[in-house]
Amino acid sequence: MGLYELYDFYWNEKADPRTNNLPLMGSPVLIPFILISYLYIVLKLGPEYMKDRKPYDLKTFVKGYNIFQIVANAYFVQQFLSVGWLSQVTTFCYLPDYSYEPGPLKMAYTLWLVTMVKLLDLVETFVFVLRKKNEQVSVLHTYHHVSTVLLIWLITRYIPVALVSFTVVVNCGVHVIMYTYYLLSSCGDNMQKAISMYKPLLTITQMVQFVIIMVQILHTLLPSCHVPRLPAIVTLLNVAINFYLFYNFYQRRYTKTK
Repeated sequence: MGLYELYDFYWNEKADPRTNNLPLMGSPVLIPFILISYLYIVLKLGPEYMKDRKPYDLKTFVKGYNIFQIVANAYFVQQFLSVGWLSQVTTFCYLPDYSYEPGPLKMAYTLWLVTMVKLLDLVETFVFVLRKKNEQVSVLHTYHHVSTVLLIWLITRYIPVALVSFTVVVNCGVHVIMYTYYLLSSCGDNMQKAISMYKPLLTITQMVQFVIIMVQILHTLLPSCHVPRLPAIVTLLNVAINFYLFYNFYQRRYTKTK
């Protein structure tokens, strides 16, 4: 088998035909190009552009962005619940369903919508740069965004099924909480001070989310569970790295050292 045949087999034939032709899904170049451009802008081009300029305000935009995130992530949770989570779909070792039945098809399309919103999440870093909050453009922040986009893109392209959507359901639920806090904190200094005591809980919530996801993934790796192993291992590794980065952030930011 030649190189082209290998490429066609692994890139096209193994892709899920239900999502392969949706926008941004079929090309092997577009998503990586967007992510490389994102890193170049937020790490080099953006800071150089803002070096001798005053920070932009963008408060109205930030509020609108937070509201959008709350509504979008709540909608995703509702959509996943409507196709059987907590009723028909089991959390562990649920065999993949690639059919065109209404439930599995809705699951696949919802995962594609989540992918599009995860791409929009990159805007958050551009806002940090334009507001000259460069300390927030950290390794944790950029790795989390880039790895999330790559992972959800490949999941949606190859295995947009119920079992892998567990990670997305949990993440979207956490994002509803997170962006609600961000929205409240953008409503003035008084509100920000009133809720500042809850800020460490956001990081704790993120870490709890990662632990729950890792437990679910580990269960799918048991010999009795006959589901694809490689995607689970890759996801597990990525979640573990994210947990480590968030834990380090929590230690630096909120734990007092002697």
